[in-house]
Amino acid sequence: MAALQRLHVMSDIHIDYLENRELVSALSASEYQQDTLILAGDVTDDLALLETCLAGLVGCFRHLVFVPGNHELWVKRSDHRDSLEKFRDILALCESLGVVTEPLKIGGKQAVWIVPLFSWYHTSEHPEDSLYLDKKAPRDKTFDMWSDFFITQWPESVKDDICRYFLEQNQPRLSRHYDAPVVSVTHFLPRQELMLSTPEERENSELTFRDLHPEFNFSQVAGSWGIDRQVRQLESRVHVYGHQHRNRCRQIEGITYLSHSMGYPRERKLGLVSQACTTPLQIWSDANGFLV
Repeated sequence: MAALQRLHVMSDIHIDYLENRELVSALSASEYQQDTLILAGDVTDDLALLETCLAGLVGCFRHLVFVPGNHELWVKRSDHRDSLEKFRDILALCESLGVVTEPLKIGGKQAVWIVPLFSWYHTSEHPEDSLYLDKKAPRDKTFDMWSDFFITQWPESVKDDICRYFLEQNQPRLSRHYDAPVVSVTHFLPRQELMLSTPEERENSELTFRDLHPEFNFSQVAGSWGIDRQVRQLESRVHVYGHQHRNRCRQIEGITYLSHSMGYPRERKLGLVSQACTTPLQIWSDANGFLV
């Protein structure tokens, strides 16, 4: 009898924090040997530390599927000329370690396809695809506060629309035929609704919903509607994303959108991220199908 296969998700593990690094290092080396982990970006901007972490997770899981986040493309602690060069080197590193960055089919009769998609975000400077929401703060300090604007560097060929560049890299993946349900993956958000907590979530959650930085408008740097167009072109059953550090599981127009971010230690201490998010979340098995 074939061993049971399961699919787990996780993102934003931020192992530059010792507490997070220890949590990731403590994952069982035996429990997940037949399983697949989707890691939806924001591990670290330190390439040596990224290699160590990915290599360790490869040893824990049958398959490790990874998409880079914005932190991976920071070049402050890097000798790379720009963030695009670093992005390409990260893909080469993944290939050398056996980390999956291409579509992958897992399971038997109840198989699923995992389709990683590269992404970035559109700010309000690209209103046709931006997820911008007007917070009506006295002054939007987002462009003064957001690290990406200072410690990423982009070649002239892509800097006017970084998100469009990454979405264009996905075109070969969109044109393929997938003969089983699709789980697509990005780091960035595909829809505005995912940024907003619902009244039901507020009522039923033990977490404390609060805005620690009212003059920072996350929607400026959240993602793009262009991501959702690609998700729907794939006819995804589930879409996994990260970046927000506010976890959601919502069904919208036939697709389940799911985030399971570990987040920063301070966010967990304050109750902004659940302690349950310090371990991977199972979303599928070839015995029972989807669990979300």
